[in-house]
Amino acid sequence: MTLKVGEGEEQTVHHGRRGDGGTYLIVADDSEEFQVALRYAARLSEASRAHIGILSVTDVHDFQHWSNVESRMRRELREESEKFLWGIARKIYEVNRQISILYVREGSRKDQIVSVVDEDPSIRMLILGGSGGKNGPGPLVSYFTGKGMDRLRVPLVVVPGHLESQRIDQLT
Repeated sequence: MTLKVGEGEEQTVHHGRRGDGGTYLIVADDSEEFQVALRYAARLSEASRAHIGILSVTDVHDFQHWSNVESRMRRELREESEKFLWGIARKIYEVNRQISILYVREGSRKDQIVSVVDEDPSIRMLILGGSGGKNGPGPLVSYFTGKGMDRLRVPLVVVPGHLESQRIDQLT
């Protein structure tokens, strides 16, 4: 937008896009609940002009045999995580034409989620898929809706894992 400042003078004014929504963080895994949360996050980000951050966490505490083997295992796990994340990012791009932010971490999933949220000020929401099965909503949902809630600096959205794509599209 150009404003007239004085006679013959113009100044360009830049406004942020209306609805810039920051980043919505999702935690990648191979569960059905994740696929539902992924679609919800992609549609919600499209509606609010937000980005999706996809976190993959590998637990490597069991590889303390020999340092050479441990480093190779870590490298292989990281490569697998990156490949998995790129596949997810491709799905998100197909839904909302936005490029995702990828996070690959090692350690406890709970601790790494909190760490990523604390380190990236653009993250505005954590979106998790919840299971309705007999084993409960899942370990991350159970933790962050219970004693882990105090560790989050952003809202938590739990997407019911039974929602169908059409319903998600209606909600977002």
